[in-house]
Amino acid sequence: MDSPFEGRLVRLRAKEPEDEPAFFRWINDHEVVEHLSARYPFSHAQEREWITATAAPGFGDASFAVETLADGKLIGNCNLGGTSPELRSATLGIVIGEKDYWDGGYGTDTMRTLCRFGFAEMNLHRIQLEVLAGNDRAKHVYEKIGFRVEGVRRDAHFRHGAYRDSIIMGLLEGELKLD
Repeated sequence: MDSPFEGRLVRLRAKEPEDEPAFFRWINDHEVVEHLSARYPFSHAQEREWITATAAPGFGDASFAVETLADGKLIGNCNLGGTSPELRSATLGIVIGEKDYWDGGYGTDTMRTLCRFGFAEMNLHRIQLEVLAGNDRAKHVYEKIGFRVEGVRRDAHFRHGAYRDSIIMGLLEGELKLD
């Protein structure tokens, strides 16, 4: 892995305007956003605006499209946002929107690649995320690569008529498990 943007299965790249139809489809797919904070439909205009606003990755928001190494297929997006140079910390977000790529190791490889990039290229010391209680598949991936549960925000998310806990997880420099 010579490139900081490549893992074993995926490559992180800048988002392009032509990615918008896929992003629009994913953000409006109930199954894809089931465990995300998105709850209202998004328009094509909103997706184009989001791509434009986050098109140039930088320290403030290192936001990427995720494509497969094998055939360059766009399958998701991810970011390290809310970064703080003083604290050397960021908050991670990830969506693997192409459901045919769920449970195939692509999410795990994306997480490892993004975290490796954050520590090695952005000089981060800490990466954090929140996962909703009940999203066991994601929590398993996060723990597999080294994230630890740091706390719980009780009843922090309301979805489908019920409150759910939000689990706070963190990964420090040197804790990333590469295998």
